[in-house]
Amino acid sequence: MDKITYTIQLKGGKEYTLEVDLDRSNHIELSNSETHAFWTKLDYNQCANCPLQATKRKYCPVALDIEEIAGKFKDVISIERADVWVRTKDRSFFKNCDVQEALKSLFGLIMASGSCPVLSRLKPLACFHLPFATIEETIQHLVGIYLIKQHLIYREGETAPDWDLKGVEELYQQLETVNIHLMNRLRDASNKDANLNALYLFVTLTTLIATDIHEMIGEINPILRKFL
Repeated sequence: MDKITYTIQLKGGKEYTLEVDLDRSNHIELSNSETHAFWTKLDYNQCANCPLQATKRKYCPVALDIEEIAGKFKDVISIERADVWVRTKDRSFFKNCDVQEALKSLFGLIMASGSCPVLSRLKPLACFHLPFATIEETIQHLVGIYLIKQHLIYREGETAPDWDLKGVEELYQQLETVNIHLMNRLRDASNKDANLNALYLFVTLTTLIATDIHEMIGEINPILRKFL
């Protein structure tokens, strides 16, 4: 199993180490017998497009995954500076940044690698996680992985490949709904704004992609044309 570790050292000296297991498929089943914060219950601000049933699942899988982090940073201001180290199996990354930027990167990894039926469709991105990715890097990463999948579908003759990225547009429209409901949950889990602003940055990126991914691809077209 691959694990990615985030170490966030705040300017005041507090340090938090958070390990993300990319293969935690049984997480929600194991946690149903435990006690968690009220805002993690599935029927609390449940996403409008959530296919899970509160009669069968007690807790929201995403809320469970971010519960520990939300607790650690509930009293932290979003613009507080932090030194952040990210360690993967093959390499390490470092950046001095606002706490909200660090948490945005961490939230993105956690949400994509968990058990949420909607967000888990992004798991390939989690497997090739790039911390602190810019919007251009995110687009290149997302579209590149998606088109590789379409190429494999084409080679294997399963169904007609989606070269026009309709699947990406549909997925990110679904993600908009999920992210807005998650923000509603985090409002009740936070005293300061670090958690909320981190997720807000993630929501903003999702909205941009959902609105017009083709326009965003067009913005990196000069780079692609130059080297390919």
